[in-house]
Amino acid sequence: MSDDEEHNLWKIWEKESMTPFFIIGNLIATALWVVMAFVVKPTALGMVGVLGIFTGTQWMPYLIAYIVANGLYKKLAYKPLTAEVGPWVKRALTAHNNAMENFMLFGISVLFALQVGVPDSELIFWAHGYFFCRCYYYVFTVCPPIFMMKTAFWCMGWVCCTVIMFKGVLVMPHEFNTADAASNLADLAEALSSDDSA
Repeated sequence: MSDDEEHNLWKIWEKESMTPFFIIGNLIATALWVVMAFVVKPTALGMVGVLGIFTGTQWMPYLIAYIVANGLYKKLAYKPLTAEVGPWVKRALTAHNNAMENFMLFGISVLFALQVGVPDSELIFWAHGYFFCRCYYYVFTVCPPIFMMKTAFWCMGWVCCTVIMFKGVLVMPHEFNTADAASNLADLAEALSSDDSA
């Protein structure tokens, strides 16, 4: 098989029958970020929780595919999973692994920026932008590769995290005062507990 045949998008899509997933996945991704941005409107810290749930559920599709193909007993007994699975299953695993790696960068960026005193109003655009990128990154990773789309969404998400981190670095005090840090953590914990009681 030549390189042109191996990377022919139309043939890959035809072989894998991914068009319905691509359409439905993009619709769901769009619905997710629209609901988050315009209906729920969580804070930047709230977006850490939203991304935690989103990242934490991405194992389901590929694990279910492995169980369907190999049987529940093999999976629970840690036996080799030898049954053939579709190529999308390995791409879904890749998307989940990447989401877990990048969730740490996002979460730490937001927590750091809030801790050093960056107002939520300066972070919210970038936090929602990161969620937008992760939604589409998942769809474009699970589907057969479309030239640079997966990489573009990953890169835009990285930019969002980097901007959040730089905002924190720019307002960070020159000398870190542990009493102020403890006070900020106490204020954050109080704000979170008052949100829970409301």
